[in-house]
Amino acid sequence: MSGAARGGFLAVIALFLSHAASGVDYPRIQSLTPGDPVFRQYADDVAFARKALASGGKTEPPLGFYSYRVGEGDDLFALAARCAVPYDAIASLNRLSSPAEVLPGRLLALPTLPGLYLSDEASNTLETLLLSSFDPDEPAILSFRFYEPETGRPRTVHCIPEGTFEGTVRAWFLIPRFRFPLPGGTVSSSFGMRKNPVTGNLVFHKGVDLAAPRNTPVMACADGTVTAAGTDPIYGNYVILRHEGGRESLYGHLQSVKIELRDTVKSGTILGTVGSTGQSTGPHLHFEIHENGVPKDPQGFIKGNSPR
Repeated sequence: MSGAARGGFLAVIALFLSHAASGVDYPRIQSLTPGDPVFRQYADDVAFARKALASGGKTEPPLGFYSYRVGEGDDLFALAARCAVPYDAIASLNRLSSPAEVLPGRLLALPTLPGLYLSDEASNTLETLLLSSFDPDEPAILSFRFYEPETGRPRTVHCIPEGTFEGTVRAWFLIPRFRFPLPGGTVSSSFGMRKNPVTGNLVFHKGVDLAAPRNTPVMACADGTVTAAGTDPIYGNYVILRHEGGRESLYGHLQSVKIELRDTVKSGTILGTVGSTGQSTGPHLHFEIHENGVPKDPQGFIKGNSPR
């Protein structure tokens, strides 16, 4: 999109959002059915936005917001299907960290433009992961002032038109089984084949590396029993927990270890702190999950639930 086109687009955004600054609600949808005239208008706006996106920049897609009080029995996927908007857009705009969040009774904002909506600061693990790959200088990104439909509280939001959750983020969002083992962190190396950052050799990375400051607390991802705690030339100071269902979790490169062998721990128990011991190039947590002895991608198991 050219600079002039982007400027015009942002002017449209400012005009649409200006009513919220004075405390006026976004247009309220009472029912997600064709019988509701506001919903019909919303559906028309979504359809027009999709056509504009398909035009390859010839038409500026309308970025607007409506509001809807979620009814009993509604969930994120049902809302997305009725609105013809990806659940990625609704979840990211409303800062939902998991499809398991209770929605009935909540006043949500419904965007007309399919895409990802990111805030300046992360409020949960999902947003931490999204922001870790966010480039604020990308010309396609639209930045504007957004007002929470329930409270009117403003925040800066960045829209990536047609953006969707990439594989790592989608796994974190859709499969909430274990908790994130840090208060916050960034995936610096994923599961699978990679070059060893120390030796340069191509090896299979059996976990994920989560970059975080030294001495950040490391927490148990689920209830379990300590089956190993010691020092290893590769993992440095490490802890292994056994969980139900034939699963184990490993925490490596720890600066310190706070538990002992055969301790029983709860989800969230502090096991130690982030360090750079063993074969490591900087402070991070090496985190593995094994299922019946086989390494599994932790990003398919962990629930994105770091605190606000």
